[in-house]
Amino acid sequence: MISFKQVSMRYGPQIIMKDASLQIQTGDHVGIVGPNGAGKSTLFSLICSSLVPDEGVIQLPKNCQLGHLRQQLYGHHDDVLLLDYTSRAIPELEQIDSDISNVEKQMSTSKGVEREKLVARLGVLMDRFEHLGGYELQTRAQEALGGLGFSEDTFEKPFGSFSGGWQMRAELARALISQPDILLLDEPSNYLDVPAVEWLQRFLKEYEGTLLLISHDRYLLRSLTSSILEIEQGLVTRYPVPYNRYVKEKEERRLQLIAAKKNQDRKREQIERFTERFRAKASRASQVQSRLKQLDKMEIIEVPQNSQSFSKIHMASPPHCGSEVIALEDAGLTYNQSHWVLRHVNLRILRGEKIAVVGFNGMGKTTLLRLLAGAHDVSEGKRGLGHQVIIGYQSQDFSETMPLEKTVYQIVHEANLEMPEQKVRSLLGRFGFPGEMVQKACKVLSGGERIRLAFARIFIQPPNFLILDEPTTHLDIQGRRALEQAVIDYEGAVCLVSHDIEFVSRVAQSIVSIAQGKATRFHGDYDYYREKVQEQERQSPKHSPNTSQQTSGHSSQTRKELSKQAVRKAKKMIDDLEKRIEKLEQKKIALAGGIATASFHEERQCIAEEVGAVEKELQSCMHKWAKVSDEIIEY
Repeated sequence: MISFKQVSMRYGPQIIMKDASLQIQTGDHVGIVGPNGAGKSTLFSLICSSLVPDEGVIQLPKNCQLGHLRQQLYGHHDDVLLLDYTSRAIPELEQIDSDISNVEKQMSTSKGVEREKLVARLGVLMDRFEHLGGYELQTRAQEALGGLGFSEDTFEKPFGSFSGGWQMRAELARALISQPDILLLDEPSNYLDVPAVEWLQRFLKEYEGTLLLISHDRYLLRSLTSSILEIEQGLVTRYPVPYNRYVKEKEERRLQLIAAKKNQDRKREQIERFTERFRAKASRASQVQSRLKQLDKMEIIEVPQNSQSFSKIHMASPPHCGSEVIALEDAGLTYNQSHWVLRHVNLRILRGEKIAVVGFNGMGKTTLLRLLAGAHDVSEGKRGLGHQVIIGYQSQDFSETMPLEKTVYQIVHEANLEMPEQKVRSLLGRFGFPGEMVQKACKVLSGGERIRLAFARIFIQPPNFLILDEPTTHLDIQGRRALEQAVIDYEGAVCLVSHDIEFVSRVAQSIVSIAQGKATRFHGDYDYYREKVQEQERQSPKHSPNTSQQTSGHSSQTRKELSKQAVRKAKKMIDDLEKRIEKLEQKKIALAGGIATASFHEERQCIAEEVGAVEKELQSCMHKWAKVSDEIIEY
């Protein structure tokens, strides 16, 4: 159990947490939400003891293992191979492996009692190595890397050769396969594409430990968590309900608080009018003093600023255009005439259609958007723009379209130099930049502010075809909702890429899947697309795109790794597991007898808890035994 007792934390004058008291039970899956900068990552730092609270006490279970995925990368050994780096998820295993080697060397020259001691020591070390999953760690690493989008041919590349986003995926794989008692994930889907998010969801669904998940991804929050911890304006509030009910309860609490505040304000106003009217009359002095005391004792009700009041994104009605917005005919793109990023792409987008492009990172999603936007010329085939079509394009990298050193006003005004200053300011006001905010530099804007600025820049000349590359990346939940509703209400055509499955599900009416340089159109929403993909997987499991090199599972990749040496280790593991299972069953029987003869309730309760722990380990051993047995049979 994780326990916070009257914990307070400040950064200078800013109160991050005030008198927070909460308990998270073993095995709970908790979603942690709140505006950007509210203190969600600080909560994790407090749990990991990398920060010490200003006040209060934090308690964790004894000897618990923590797994922590942070938002930032730290220094690494860049020359270590990807698979080796990921497999080193449990530092204790490396030490145990070294100790086993040393003991085996000593055994080769020892005799008698000394040898017996070494044999016993070796048994303890091997039991611990097996208990921590040492024999299967590399296989788990391969599965996790595959599930998160790494192809098999990248496993032997140096860790430092990958971009920051792919290094974060490797860090996530390390955190997942370490099988910690408590898993802390800070925005794990930030650098993932849609297939990887789906794999992560399936993996975490099976995780039996305590999960604390910081995320703006509503799909993960809805499907993985059973309770919500909200951090906002220094307050930590526990909602012991799933995410959907949390959203409703939060709004209900806010409305109740507003009503109570109105009643209190009305009562204060009445008291103040009374005291003001009769303050000078001696006959009413006692009554005036009584009411003044009432005011002093009245605890002021404060309504927290409604975080759901994220500035609405106002999209102007699109100008009229032809029925066909754009068409790609047998289009392709290559940068070196040998490797084709995309080829033989045939895609027609009609007026008012809303399309989402999905696929693994590096497959060409952004390239397709660039072709549609005209930012790249096709290397072959044709690109045809419809009659009177005006494109509004926002790239994944804000700096491509919005120089960071320029002000809000400059960025928008330069998109239409003929528009008078007053009209530019009026437009910026509608997008949440009133008054002097127009002089802020782009580089100091938050993620939500940059999105609003991007739309202001686009809509200074209203388009009828919006192209958006990862518009949700820097937005919190409220920002994503606002953007989602704006895109739904927009009457023009939209083509977008987003890793937010909830956003794609609500916005897109059609899906384009990118894989192996080809684009496949699914004329239905995201649920329809998933049904068709699953249908294809059932019909052709060996050749399904979701069970290829890009994904996980007991495929040829896994079987190839089960070499003769691995099989020998697996058989040794089965022997060890059978011995362990026998010991646990005997211990369980002995403990059960102890409950019957125990004299005190506390003693019986203590034994019962130990029985539960033995039962849990027994089930785990049985599961591992079955899994390893299946792997040997498959090999």
